[in-house]
Amino acid sequence: MKKHTWVLLSTILAVFMVTVPMLAHHGTNISYDHSKTVTVTGTITEFVWQNPHTQVYFDVKDEKGNLVHWAGEMNSPGVLVRQEGWTRKTLKPGDQVTVTMFPSKAGTPVGVVNKILANGKVILDNRGGQQQ
Repeated sequence: MKKHTWVLLSTILAVFMVTVPMLAHHGTNISYDHSKTVTVTGTITEFVWQNPHTQVYFDVKDEKGNLVHWAGEMNSPGVLVRQEGWTRKTLKPGDQVTVTMFPSKAGTPVGVVNKILANGKVILDNRGGQQQ
């Protein structure tokens, strides 16, 4: 009987440890201001294609001509593939883009990307099909 109880408790603990982190997914409303958008034009420096969210890094010149390094969070690779037809090569260093995003509440050059134009063409809109 002791062995059966030990196995049962170990199984319950293992299931708990696996499922609890799945419930901890964060929301973007905590860190980003969804009541306003910021639009900047710059040059892609890096595109990170990995779960849980793809990341795009790009350089933008501010109104004084200073270079500002921006970072944008986007949807997962799976969503971008299914709903937008993207691949890990959709954005490449050197690409010129105009990015509209929900900015960081902290005022840092970071945001949740809502729209991207590359070569005058919209390649991402509505965060890659995600409902807002």
